[in-house]
Amino acid sequence: MTSNAIQSIVLKSERKLHHLENPLPEASPETANATVHNAYTKQYNQQLEVACLMLASMTYELQRNLMDYNAYDMIEELKTMFQQQAEQELFETVKAFHACKHELGQPVSQYVLKMKGYLDQLECLGYAMPPVFGVHLILTSLSKDYDGFVMNYNMHSMGKTIPELHAMLKQAEKGLPKKTPAVLTIKEGKIQKRKVQAGSGKAKGKSKQAYTPKKKIPPPAKKEHPAKDMSCHHCGQIGHWR
Repeated sequence: MTSNAIQSIVLKSERKLHHLENPLPEASPETANATVHNAYTKQYNQQLEVACLMLASMTYELQRNLMDYNAYDMIEELKTMFQQQAEQELFETVKAFHACKHELGQPVSQYVLKMKGYLDQLECLGYAMPPVFGVHLILTSLSKDYDGFVMNYNMHSMGKTIPELHAMLKQAEKGLPKKTPAVLTIKEGKIQKRKVQAGSGKAKGKSKQAYTPKKKIPPPAKKEHPAKDMSCHHCGQIGHWR
């Protein structure tokens, strides 16, 4: 949790968060009665407490520049100093949010939590989305494995929150058919892709062997006496050789 989030929680619990939204009024005149003076003094002290809490979470450079500011003026100065940085952060967050897609085989819980993180970041930057809009953005970026789930969700107008949708998607993930992995085999010197049946451990195909080498034909045996079956070139008789 960031220091800004902790500050917001502390100020909200002590009912002092409004000091960041409302400037400190002008000091009461000397002619004002005691009630007016006491009200101003109380608000001034609360602004001072909030300012000290903010300064305690800053770097030394920021503390030195904002030491004399009250809470409201301090937050306005910080907005001016970091407005350009905040706009750049907003741009990067929106870009990453719209590029986030649920990939085939990716755990659905991982995807939903990532999308939820972008929505939370946009809220911190002052651009909170309505919950129903965030739910539909998550649904539209799911992989095609969840087309049936999305159709059923829209038909029944379920209207769930993001945590509820998260739980439903995790349950739906358990019912998805398991993918059969593809394996590479070698047949007649060529690489082929075939699917493996779940639980069989054997690949489909006519050939049981992954690789069958071609048989070599042996050369004919040499004859021991070549002249026995041949005729003599001189006299023409068989079995005689001059």
